Amino acid sequence: MGAALNVHEGPQSISFRFAITQPLMVGMIVSNEPGYYEDGAFGVRIENLVKIEEAQTEFNFGGKTFMRFAPLTLVPIETKLMDVAMMSEREVAWVNSYHATVRERVAPRLEGKEQELAWLHTKTEPITK
Repeated sequence: MGAALNVHEGPQSISFRFAITQPLMVGMIVSNEPGYYEDGAFGVRIENLVKIEEAQTEFNFGGKTFMRFAPLTLVPIETKLMDVAMMSEREVAWVNSYHATVRERVAPRLEGKEQELAWLHTKTEPITK
């Protein structure tokens, strides 16, 4: 994504860095990079590409529409690195929903590749509290 593999180029940005003023628009692709860092110790980040699309909502409030991020990169998130006891029910549900989407969309591409399909099923098993 981007020119010369630069994923942090404009014209859009979620942050206010570099005085970027281009709003997010339907059809744009951005990287979603939540992370956690401990100064001088370690850091971890999940990095996915998402497409901005119109959200289907019950109400549009004065005809205005809303947008949402739809995942483009569909790779399982390593659940062995999660402390599920610290997660909220909503966070657990999000991981499980994401993994269900990964399994649903990637599994058909692994037809005839039993070892890879087994790996996918293992890595996308639902987690529980």
